[in-house]
Order: sequence, then C-alpha cells, then structure tokens
Amino acid sequence: MKAAKLLAAGLLAVAATASMAQETAFSVKGIAPDGVGVMYLSAFGGGAADSSIVAGKGFAFEGKAQKDALLTLTDGHRGWSLFNDGTPVDVDLNRMTIKASPLNERLFAINLQLDSLNAIGMGLYADYERVAADASGAGRRRKAELLRQFSALAGSFDSLAMMHIRANRDNLIPVPLISIMARSFDYQTLRSVLDPAAPYYGHPALEKARALLDDRGRTLGNRRPGLQFADIELPDTAGVARKLSEWCGKGGYVLVDFWASWCGPCRMEMPNVVENYRKYRAKGFNVVGISLDSDASAWRKAIGSLQMEWPQLSDLKGWKSAAAALYSVNSIPASILIDGSGKIVDADLRGPRLGERLREIYGEL
Repeated sequence: MKAAKLLAAGLLAVAATASMAQETAFSVKGIAPDGVGVMYLSAFGGGAADSSIVAGKGFAFEGKAQKDALLTLTDGHRGWSLFNDGTPVDVDLNRMTIKASPLNERLFAINLQLDSLNAIGMGLYADYERVAADASGAGRRRKAELLRQFSALAGSFDSLAMMHIRANRDNLIPVPLISIMARSFDYQTLRSVLDPAAPYYGHPALEKARALLDDRGRTLGNRRPGLQFADIELPDTAGVARKLSEWCGKGGYVLVDFWASWCGPCRMEMPNVVENYRKYRAKGFNVVGISLDSDASAWRKAIGSLQMEWPQLSDLKGWKSAAAALYSVNSIPASILIDGSGKIVDADLRGPRLGERLREIYGEL
C-alpha cells in the first residue's frame, strides 16, 4: 500500500517558485481546522515556512512572494495549494469555503475533490495494516479485496486529476496537479500535459516534471513517441530472416511487443495482448513479438501455450538481443505502438491502457 502514502504526501508537498520575476504581496487569512494550534505557509525558494499561531481559531499571513508562486498552506497534516496572484485569500478550513480570486477558488475546489479520495485511500491503508499479518484464508481474501479497492481508487484519483488538467489547459491550475502526478504518468501522458504551448509550461514548479520527461525520453531511446520506427532484421520461429518493415509502416497500427518465455510479468500480461489483438485485428491492428529468449524450444512452447497468433522474431541472444539494444529495452514487458506511417505514437502500453489506447484509435467495438 505504499502508493497510499505517496498519494497522501503528494497533496501536502506541492510548493514552487514563481513563473515571473517580480514580487507580489500576499494576504492569506482564515479559520483553522478544529484542534489546530499553528498554521504554516510556504513558497518554494522562499526559505523556511512562515508560521501563524491560531488565536480564536483565526490565523493570518502577510508578506511578499514572486508573482504566481505556488504557496502551500498547511496545518501540519493536510495541505492546500494557492497561487500568489495578488488577490487576498480568506479561507475557512472548518466549513471548507474560500473567498479569493476565481483561479484560487477553482483550485481549492479541486483540492477538496482530490483530498476526499485521499481520505478514503488512507482509510483503506489503515484497514490493510490491521490485517497485513493475517495469513488465514479470510485474511488473504480481505487483503486482496482492499488492494482491489485501492487500485480502483487510485484509478479514480488519476482520472480526476487528468480531467482537471485537460479542462484547465488555458491557465495555471495544471501546475500543482502535474507536480503531484508526474511520476505516475507514462511518457506519452507526461509529454502531452507538458505542452510547450501551454501557459503553465514554463512555471518553475514544473522544473522537475520537465527534467523527468527529458530523462524518460533518453531512457526510451528509439522507443520514444514521435520518432520513426527503426527497422531491424531478426529470425522468425522457422529461422527465416524477417524485417519489422514487413509489417510496420504499411498502413495499419502495429504493437511491437518485447517479451520472453521466462518473464513472469510478460506471461501475466499476454492474455491482455491476446484479447486486444483478437478484438481489433479485423480493423487492421497487428502485433509483432520480439523475444529476449535464448532457448528456442522454450520460446516456441510459450508462443503456443500463450496463444500468441502473431509474427514472432528473436535472435535468441537474451539480453544481448540486437533489438533490445536498438530500442533501449532494459526491462520487459516493453512495447511500442507504431502507426500506419511508421511513426511511434506510444510506448509501454500495458493492462487497461492498451485497450484504452486502441479504443481511441478504432472506437468502441
């Protein structure tokens, strides 16, 4: 349940420098949550967090920070993000109401939505810890159910955050959301939300997210979306030399799937690939498998047992495979999705993301 802690920590941790150089005065006051004696306000790059002793449930902060800096108001347990846009903020953290600029009022409402999901996640985590040591059948079933619920909740959290990012591409609201979510995004998603044309792209709070995108692009190497696929020649199961270009760049989408018979996660993922292949092949979708096996017998046996009905290639050199080197494959399963023109449009599609991406291409069947 590590993700639950990360999810909770992410909501508390967001604070950043401003997107513009000039300083702007801020005023943040309000009613503290019941039982809280000290409130804190911080701006990244502004030194230690300022503190305000709660008197009669009230607190107040005044000062200067850079224009559009992302401030973090916290009671030491929960955090609320605010932009320093020059409009005073008056917030009641008991009633969860706010009077501020339209931008900050909208951001506060989003924070509340995400925080409500986070609270549910922390409750699931607490339940899981209580039964973690229970090795009985009932305990195992309870843990499996809690993990299922948490996975569904994490999906809801991600979907809600993405919905708000997409709905606010013309303002700064995506800044804290991308800061929280960057490491959970795959390369293509992170690339899409870090659009250089977006008004929030250059915000210093996104410096780490931009660096992460660059790093992932280097790691993907020739698997990076936007590139033309690199051709390679490998033997098929009959020992006949075949080229990727026999299938890729011929007008249909092709998933080039890197796997191996000895790879447990690959075998677990394969029914998902089989299901999507059978669902969309009539629409022109194809798969080409590239195996990192070294044992030809194990490779062929796995192809049959896993019902992989598409072309299979391998030089049977394991991790020394020429294809693995060409496409910077350092772990499997790994994949690239290539469009009809031969351009890579996505990478490392697994689980529900593969079906979702193919639905975007072919529509609901």
